[in-house]
Amino acid sequence: MVDQNLSQELDDEELDEIEQFLARAKGGAIANAEVLDGFLTALVISPEVVMPSEYMQVIISGETEEDDLVFENIEEAEHFYELVVRHWNAINGTFRKGEIYMPVLAEDDDGIVSGNDWAKGFLKGAQLRFDPWAEIFDDEEHGGVLVPILALAHEHDPDPEMRTYDEPVSPELRQDLITHMIAGARQLYDLFEEQRQTGASDVSSGGTFRRQTPKVGRNQPCPCGSGKKFKNCCGNVTLH
Repeated sequence: MVDQNLSQELDDEELDEIEQFLARAKGGAIANAEVLDGFLTALVISPEVVMPSEYMQVIISGETEEDDLVFENIEEAEHFYELVVRHWNAINGTFRKGEIYMPVLAEDDDGIVSGNDWAKGFLKGAQLRFDPWAEIFDDEEHGGVLVPILALAHEHDPDPEMRTYDEPVSPELRQDLITHMIAGARQLYDLFEEQRQTGASDVSSGGTFRRQTPKVGRNQPCPCGSGKKFKNCCGNVTLH
């Protein structure tokens, strides 16, 4: 049975468990706990509700069906599901209390926290409801909050045009980007509050959630304004 105490935050050992589970999905979009944290944060912030039945499929999917995360038994699957839901609840609870959420950011072998994976996970989460997010890109007043996330997500993009900076990101600039990325998540949560509450009310009342805006076609221009096709831009976040 799934543990009913789904409000308890994950400890370090449980985050390590998530890492081990995610490593089974070969070439998947959600490669590690940092990516998952960014992904779930975007879902918590999202102006439209994304149900677990949809986002869990993204989490367990590998590059092909043969590469998907496979569980050894039902108890293991339930345990993984519980860990993910508890982490979603912890993120959601922090935002609902009006606090700043401190993301899960991993250090590399040199002790550097890059924030790249978190930003990529965030964009992957936003992609699930990208049309309402697209309005922020064109908003002169609020669009700037996404700049740090985009800069870190595309820092090492093979296409130089996708990178925000031509020169390597300095330690000072990186810290500034991460700080503004964290603050920006709080601002986005507040910005989408009214839309999110409307969607939550529709679901809780027993109605069927329906997309209110059309899905972006893979061959259509990306809403982020890069000029590229969606499939070659934000619709194709490659994790390394």
